[in-house]
Amino acid sequence: MQATEQEAAGMQTTHAIAGRAERDGASVTDLGRYRWLTRGAVAVMAAVCAAAICVAHAALTDGEFYLTTSIVLPISLLGLFAIADRSRKTHVELERRYRARLFIRNLELQDMAMRDDLTQLFNRRYFFERLRRELDRARSLQSPLAILVLDVDRLKDVNDAYGHKAGDMVLANVAKVLVKCTRTHDIPARLGGDEFGVIMPETDKDGAFAVANRLQRALDVTPVYEQDSDSLKASVSLGVSGFPWGGDSVDEVVQWADTHVYAAKTSRKNKPDPLSSACERSRKDG
Repeated sequence: MQATEQEAAGMQTTHAIAGRAERDGASVTDLGRYRWLTRGAVAVMAAVCAAAICVAHAALTDGEFYLTTSIVLPISLLGLFAIADRSRKTHVELERRYRARLFIRNLELQDMAMRDDLTQLFNRRYFFERLRRELDRARSLQSPLAILVLDVDRLKDVNDAYGHKAGDMVLANVAKVLVKCTRTHDIPARLGGDEFGVIMPETDKDGAFAVANRLQRALDVTPVYEQDSDSLKASVSLGVSGFPWGGDSVDEVVQWADTHVYAAKTSRKNKPDPLSSACERSRKDG
């Protein structure tokens, strides 16, 4: 749980840095432009100084020339030092902003690599990587850990009756309900196709079933696809497992949950549900 909260806080900090970096607008082009502006300012000041000395040498006596030079040169040197100092500070600031933007971009790419494109949940790879970490932590601290696995029943019927875009919308809306029914430190993911999973750190068996029941009730009343007079509600098969009551390894914990999903799916295999009934009406109307 602590690791999850730290990651969430880190993401919030990251987004804050990203906002500041975007406002600052630093880039490699900015750095290069500022370098050339600084070099130009130094060259102009050096040229002005040289011109002033040449004019003084031509127009003044030796005593006046040396007096003028003794004034012009220190002032010019002080000006050059001021430009150099300002250049250094500005360059450091621009480089800091650029590195911040680069850091944010790398984090965004990492986040994209562990997200599912359709639902914006975590993907299968991240789910199992994170489950291994959380299970190792649970074993070392002897703390509970739970997972929830669910399949959307008869999604093929939706695809056949309404098209694959409708099926995608069903999955996206199921994902939204899943996020609403889980806690901020839980890890919801799309495992592939019509299968979803949730990792629930610091959650015992009773807590896991409470989440499963809350999710089931929400899906019973929340439309996941609406078209004309049809309003589809998703029927899902749920499975709950965890440590230590569901197993001691990733394979055992997941297998326990999958067994419950299969049992739930088999028990309602020949029973009509709102999703398949609406799809049947759509096919008949078509």
